Amino acid sequence: FAITPDESDNLHFQMVGNDRVSASLLDGKGDFYKPTVTYNDEDIVRVSIFLKDVATIDKYSTDGIAENDQAMEYRDDLKTEQDAVVKKIEEVLGEELDIQWNLTLVANVISANIQYGQIKKISQIDGVQKVVLETQYSVPESVDSTQADPLMTGSTGMTGTGAAWQAGYTGAGMRIAIIDTGLDTDHQSFANKPFLYALEQNAAAAGKSYEEYVASLDLLDKDELAEKIGKLHVMEKNKATTAENTYHSDKIPFAFNYIDSMYDYVTHDRDSATDHGSHVAGIAAANRYIEKDGQMVDALETVKVAGNAPDAQIIVLKVFGLLGGAYTSDYMAAIEDAIILGCDSVNLSLGTTTAGFSDAGDYEQVMKSLEKSDTVVVMAAGNEGHGAENGTQKYFLDNGYLYADDVLGSTIGSPGSYTNSMAVASADNAKVTMNGFFKIGSYAPEYSETLYNSMKGFATLDISQKQDGTEYEYIFLDGIGKESEY
Repeated sequence: FAITPDESDNLHFQMVGNDRVSASLLDGKGDFYKPTVTYNDEDIVRVSIFLKDVATIDKYSTDGIAENDQAMEYRDDLKTEQDAVVKKIEEVLGEELDIQWNLTLVANVISANIQYGQIKKISQIDGVQKVVLETQYSVPESVDSTQADPLMTGSTGMTGTGAAWQAGYTGAGMRIAIIDTGLDTDHQSFANKPFLYALEQNAAAAGKSYEEYVASLDLLDKDELAEKIGKLHVMEKNKATTAENTYHSDKIPFAFNYIDSMYDYVTHDRDSATDHGSHVAGIAAANRYIEKDGQMVDALETVKVAGNAPDAQIIVLKVFGLLGGAYTSDYMAAIEDAIILGCDSVNLSLGTTTAGFSDAGDYEQVMKSLEKSDTVVVMAAGNEGHGAENGTQKYFLDNGYLYADDVLGSTIGSPGSYTNSMAVASADNAKVTMNGFFKIGSYAPEYSETLYNSMKGFATLDISQKQDGTEYEYIFLDGIGKESEY
């Protein structure tokens, strides 16, 4: 399509022939490449068995859904239907089905481990809509969060958080679900005493008593958790789960490990899943006060870190653990529990490394249903490098080059790449500073690029550290350089 403005500055789209497209593929090659996996019939795979009836949230609002008797009755009906289909499957296979989850809230799905060769048989059973291979996510081995140097004092201006705080919005009464690698529950940024102190300050500012103010908030407490615990998937995985052993504090009222089926292994201490979950939870809701020498002090001034919604509660849903990373149904089960627990927002900072593609695309409809719900589910847009890196390393056949005009710059991985998912990325950085992407001799100068997406030249180029005083002419190469030209 060609995009052309008319005299009123409105944009119009017009179909044009391929000969009008300016971007050219080198050597006529450039078809997308999506890695595939070949299975033997006896290989064990995780699948989602989609049934025909619609999910609960397609009929009922997620707002207060746990207290909606009709919605819960419909959810039970779906589970009864799934049990009947499971019996048919077991009769056909001649063995017990290894069920992992029974999704009924956001999807009508039986998640199970089966032999790859059994997919066709299950697909033909009455009541089954389709059988889909699930995607499994893992934590990159290269992640080293110890090298991070957080500085949240500057990020609030970019996100608009400061304005929200000035307007009185600190997240008090909100419940934020973090579906990730768990949480360092002993970290000073998530301590309970500073959290309660912040609520006391809010109460005083509102001219209310602490009790009156807290009563006006929608805090998840032990009593509410006890009422809802039996409706959570955690009970399917660990019958010993109770409100008592999943409740940590007012700040962290619920935590569970969905991978290892444990309520006590919710931190990063016992696995190699990294402390990424704490990093994400900190961005979302790290306390605005910390305790130092027995006094409550401002967290931003003291440790340069405070969450965007510092007075919100954190619901910890760990989906990376000793037994590996999350399959699609693992994080879907966690989303369902977050909805039952009344979470206002649900965050997933995970994604595939095949940027631009939506694995397990049949969950697209699930995302569409969530989009229309009263629960905000957000996903990482992805950190799969930049457009040039992705094009040269991942998606193009043979020579691996980008389109000449770089028409592909996707860095978004699944599930953030689903059409109806809400993916979040930083879109207005003041600048990007990169070091080591090119060299002058052995020296790697630093430069900043304020117009990165428009592919313009450098905004700055600092070679002042080179001491010999040599001046270099800047030469723009309008094509792909070859070794023979140097």
